[in-house]
Amino acid sequence: MENKEIARLLWETADLMEIAGDDGFRIRSYRNGATAVEGYPERVADILRDPSRKVTDIPGIGKGLAVVLAQMLERQSCDRRDELLQKFPAACLEFLKIQGLGPKSIALIFEHYRCETIDQLEQLCKEEKLRELPRMGAKLEEKVLRSIAQYRQRTGRYLLSYAESVAEELIADLRQVPGVEAITPAGSLRRGKETVGDLDLLVTGPAPLGALDRFLAFPRTQEVLARGENKASARVGMEGIQVDVRALQPETFGSAMQYFTGSKDHNVAIRLRAVKMGLKLSEYGLFRVEDDKRVAGETEAGVYEALGLPWIPPELRENTGEIEAALEGKLPELVELGDIKGDLHMHTVETDGRATLEEMAAAARERGYQYIAITDHSKALAMANGLDEARTVAFAKHVRKIGDKLGIHVFSGIECDILRDGSLDLADDALAELDLVIGSVHSNMNLEAA
Repeated sequence: MENKEIARLLWETADLMEIAGDDGFRIRSYRNGATAVEGYPERVADILRDPSRKVTDIPGIGKGLAVVLAQMLERQSCDRRDELLQKFPAACLEFLKIQGLGPKSIALIFEHYRCETIDQLEQLCKEEKLRELPRMGAKLEEKVLRSIAQYRQRTGRYLLSYAESVAEELIADLRQVPGVEAITPAGSLRRGKETVGDLDLLVTGPAPLGALDRFLAFPRTQEVLARGENKASARVGMEGIQVDVRALQPETFGSAMQYFTGSKDHNVAIRLRAVKMGLKLSEYGLFRVEDDKRVAGETEAGVYEALGLPWIPPELRENTGEIEAALEGKLPELVELGDIKGDLHMHTVETDGRATLEEMAAAARERGYQYIAITDHSKALAMANGLDEARTVAFAKHVRKIGDKLGIHVFSGIECDILRDGSLDLADDALAELDLVIGSVHSNMNLEAA
């Protein structure tokens, strides 16, 4: 263990002790010990392993902390930390990273609501339940909600759009490797989750191993994490998302796709189903237990079929009823791009758009849309040349006049600012001329909900 890791454990233990209301002197000793360990020029782990040396020679480390450090070296925890994690959920350590919450307020929230996750804490704020506790109010709820959003951005989750762009760039590069036939994203990216923790790419073909070397030489690779026989890992791009590339033989591609795509809960349920059928499922294939003969694995659909199930779309694989629906033949049809019949939020060159009304209508018609709504900015957004009342009414008339000539139904609308006092940016009689009004906040983001 490095000094930084030991110091982190000491800090966490001190935080838990403070939540539990432990003696202040003991809490300070843990914090002082964390500071001493983190700044010490030698590896404290080496001193602990050396019988000829005493860790108590480090300023700030007494006999009590010496025992604690020995426990941490042995099992990456200590007795007091383990006791407190039995009393309080591990999420309490995450709560301390949320601005506005201190140890006493966390203890109060846990005591009253048994709140055990960041998601539950967020829901309490949205339901306005924190303000029911002593010394808490609406402003704290809003501060906590903002901090939760910021915390999620810091904790290694990446927007789906970003992960998708990295995957597309890597796939285009790896396709140039001779002997590679298919490269497919798996994991939460393939399931279409809003955020992605890391990126899994599965590669197959007659000679897929060449893709691993190509991946590690990728120009945007920040740091190589590992290179194994069939897998390579690295941090890629400016934001350092971890990417795992796995080279697979064609006969295992389907089972690996199933294994690395499904959520943990979905995969557990699928494996239990296999066990009940006398089968065992892994990333290498679906096998009979009695003779270890491969039953399926080349295609994902084949794996599900061998388990008596239709292929389940990746987006549904969360163990939220999709397996039961599949057994009953009631899997829902997912929305496709072709199902979208219109767009109700569009800007034109009247404000900050880059195309005219006629060009927007033509592009929508080419996509097969039946209708659109033109919703340029209102006057408060001066930098976007927002519309005032006179321009709003005149543009609405223009939309209606030429709408029928464009071969698509065009609604007249506006994206109208909600001002600091809660009023709208344009007069009611001007807004009444429109088919659609979108209320939008562009500034004063920190106001209370009321």
